Order: sequence, then structure tokens, then C-alpha cells
Amino acid sequence: MLDANHFSLLPCSKEDISAIVSRGHFCFPPFDPTKDDDPVSLDTFFCNVVPNEDEDHFSKTYELVENKYPKDILALASIANSGFSFGSYENKPINLRNSGYNEDFPSIMLLAFGVRRDCQGQGLGSLAFKKLLQMIRESSIAGVRLLILHPLEKAVPFYKSLGCVEVFNEEFQDEVESMFIDVWHKESFS
Repeated sequence: MLDANHFSLLPCSKEDISAIVSRGHFCFPPFDPTKDDDPVSLDTFFCNVVPNEDEDHFSKTYELVENKYPKDILALASIANSGFSFGSYENKPINLRNSGYNEDFPSIMLLAFGVRRDCQGQGLGSLAFKKLLQMIRESSIAGVRLLILHPLEKAVPFYKSLGCVEVFNEEFQDEVESMFIDVWHKESFS
């Protein structure tokens, strides 16, 4: 089991992104981010969108590193401000029904999340996700209550294992449209 104290979630710098681009593929699926423009490729996102964060002020990317090797990026998570509506009072989870928000909940959108390919299957994704939740909670970002994400189909079990709740497509009831987790719910940090 990984010791969370041996790892840090830090803001990603331009130098870090340059290193990722020059190293080659960071995440699955394996496309060349400098040539391909596959919208589901994390490489494409991390290499083409993230380097413009400082100019666009749209998102912020964080890197998971082991404290002993701070230049060795193990996982990346990009987030942006967002809002989320459950559509009706009845659709809201019970613990959010009387929270004071009638429409949109102030949220953080997880735009992209990935563990380096050669580090997958070691628990680093779960560790990075929990550290991200902890950072959002400790920063107490302007009323943010939820972390929202639009998962790839094969990632749904991973996010469910971390406590995320599925929101199904209204038209296709068996299709997960998005997922959310209450960043203030104590069980999100166990």
C-alpha cells in the first residue's frame, strides 16, 4: 500500500509540460499529441491544451510526484471552475437537498486525469484523486461543493470505487453522462 505522505500533488509548470511532451506518450490511448487530435487522448489534452493555461486562465493542472523524485511526474489532473444542476429537488442526493443551492451547485470539473502508462495499476490513480479532493477541500474554493467529471466508459468502475456517483443520460438510461462526488462528504477522504 502506498504511503500518501511520500507523495505530493503540486501545480504543474510549463517546464513540466515540456518534459512530458518530449518524453513521448504519457497516458492511454497512445496517440502522438503533436500529430493526432483525438479528443479522448489524454496525451493530446496534456500536450496541446495544458501549455496554454497561463494565457487562457481556463484550467489548472496538478502533478502527482513522489517526494524523493519531484521531477518524475506520475499522474496529472486538470481542473476548471464549473457548475452542476441535478434538474430537480428529487434528483438531488439527500445530503445536498437542503444545502441552500436551488439550481447550479458551484463545482470543479475534472477535465482530464491520467496516470503515466508505466505506473498504472499501482494505486497511484486513487492516491492522486484523493489528494485532489483534499486540495479542493482545504483550499475551500469559493463555495465549491462537487467535483464533476465525464468519464470514459471503461473508467466508470474506477471512479465508482472512489465514491463518485453516476448521472445517467436522460435519453439513454444505461449510459453514464457524468459522475460527481461531494468534496465535503467525509467518506470522500477515507
